[in-house]
Amino acid sequence: MISASKLAMLALLAAIAGCGGGGGGGTQTGDGTSAPPQPELANTRAFVDASPYSQLLSGCIAASEQSESCTLQTLPLIGLEHGDPDIAAVMNRVVVSHDWMGRRFEAVLGQLPADILTLLKGVTAVVIDDDIRPSFYTTLTGAIYLDPANLWLTNAEKATISRAADFRSGFGDELAFRSLWRYVLNDRRAYRYYPLDGDEERGLADIVYPLASLLYHELAHANDFFPPHLLGGVDTAQTVAAAAQSLSSERVARQLQQQMGLRSDTLFGLAGVMFRGDTPTAEQRALTAQQVGQYFAGDGASDDYAYSSIYEDVAMLFEEAMMKYHFDVDRDMAFTAAPADPNTCGDYIVGWGNRNRLGDSEVKNRARFVVGELLPQADLDDFFQNLPLPTEMTVGVDWCQNIALSGPAAQSRAAGRADSGGDRPFDRDQLLRHH
Repeated sequence: MISASKLAMLALLAAIAGCGGGGGGGTQTGDGTSAPPQPELANTRAFVDASPYSQLLSGCIAASEQSESCTLQTLPLIGLEHGDPDIAAVMNRVVVSHDWMGRRFEAVLGQLPADILTLLKGVTAVVIDDDIRPSFYTTLTGAIYLDPANLWLTNAEKATISRAADFRSGFGDELAFRSLWRYVLNDRRAYRYYPLDGDEERGLADIVYPLASLLYHELAHANDFFPPHLLGGVDTAQTVAAAAQSLSSERVARQLQQQMGLRSDTLFGLAGVMFRGDTPTAEQRALTAQQVGQYFAGDGASDDYAYSSIYEDVAMLFEEAMMKYHFDVDRDMAFTAAPADPNTCGDYIVGWGNRNRLGDSEVKNRARFVVGELLPQADLDDFFQNLPLPTEMTVGVDWCQNIALSGPAAQSRAAGRADSGGDRPFDRDQLLRHH
């Protein structure tokens, strides 16, 4: 939800975003975000040999402290060099551990909305490496780091990717509820989840939606730290980290916090458990899915990941808005009971949930502000004005059955005629924000 991120001085780590969580191998930052374990980048190289930056990209993207950070003269943000970058300009900044990663990223860029290229103006590079997990953005380098699990198509490609678990995997297991999400189109999941340990293959169309959501999330971080309207005034003699710090008071996240900040202390506390690995208190352990949902419904976040840091608040609002705007996919958000069997969907009983949280008036106003700041050239007034209200899930029914919120299936559930669905498998990817 993708973001947050590098092992360095505490003050510098406050500028890392995109992964969420902490502990369990990650390093907590000063603003409540956390860094994933440092990926091993020694085997990376510029994807385009003829890139004017091919000899320095791998060094600049491996910086783990300010003294190693490249200046913006050495490796400028793409937007400082290209007012309207095309795919070729972006590919000149791509760093990979395996060539197929670059080829795939280039191919899928051609399938994504054009504003992705506009948003890429806010980064110095795109790094795709075999052991990045989860994806993140850091101002130490100004680059986004993408987990290649979002890009593979063949089993041969899949075999080159690390199978290491996301370092946040066990966070929140002691709580009495679970937080779940998914993208939905026409009462069905918008895309299928393919695990790294399976033998299934997939096509390019299977990765467009998940990669789009990931990029909108990570690029929201990049454009939050380097607001588009301020790029022209950046001092390129500074390191990228120093330049980002010089703009700290102008960050979209800080403006959102000051003008329309989140309020729930309960959810801020729970975010420490779910996304940073804090030990839950007795009071937190006792909270039910229904109680947590009530706290969530009364505030202005689109996702509970927003409570992990002000930067994730921005990224989640932007991601959900852009996915709805471009693809008309809705995002489901729910709190369910903690399951007796984590692999069985019938055990995830919804205590609170809805679809299209973006349609809530407070969430919508906050998202409209974020989109206007991060993508000022876009005119989404009609889009926000015409957003439908959220659709409520049926409490007491499991997560999988709650995917059909309209038509006969929904009417059957409302009348209490839904089957238990007790042995249906559960896609456990839903337990983590993937960015």
